[in-house]
Amino acid sequence: MKKNKFQIKREETFESFIDAGLHLLIDRAYDTVSIDEISKAAGYSKGAFYVHFESKEDFLKHLLDRHQIKKRIITGYLDEIERQSARPLTLYEAARSAADLLMHLINSKPAWNIVSFALHMPNYKVVQEYEAYIRLYELWIEESCLYINWLKSRNLIEEQIDTEYTARMMCALIDGMIKQSNVLGRSVTFRSLFDALSVFFSNRKSG
Repeated sequence: MKKNKFQIKREETFESFIDAGLHLLIDRAYDTVSIDEISKAAGYSKGAFYVHFESKEDFLKHLLDRHQIKKRIITGYLDEIERQSARPLTLYEAARSAADLLMHLINSKPAWNIVSFALHMPNYKVVQEYEAYIRLYELWIEESCLYINWLKSRNLIEEQIDTEYTARMMCALIDGMIKQSNVLGRSVTFRSLFDALSVFFSNRKSG
């Protein structure tokens, strides 16, 4: 069915809000971005925002529904390195490469991915109000599980290491480093990310 001019305009306005919100949330924490700022960035009034969305949380849910979160970021990157080098990576090389990738994503914030949002979670007092962010945090843990299982599949770490527990600890450590860097005004370092990606693997396999 052919859309009329009103429907086309409405959809264009909706997409303008979604695109504006996406760019704001990649660069800034969710709880610091206001509806006024989203509306201004989209080029519309606050009243127009409420024509399309019931609230900021409703806006976030629509935004997440419209965009596919990029997953398998780390393991896809490691697979490509192995493909290009035509040899398996060591545990040190895998952790170092993963840390390099995360540092790049943190510094450049180039795309819609879990890393961008992990940096800008709402504070702990409000995070429970936003189910979409809770899901993003769960996806972050899933991403870390994929990394740990990738290491296991190549016999780089002991099979008995608890994948989910270790993934949660890694995410907690990185989250804490990000919060600390924001409080103290110091950037997250490559060494801190490297440690977070490898410090829990005490039972390393030789070779």
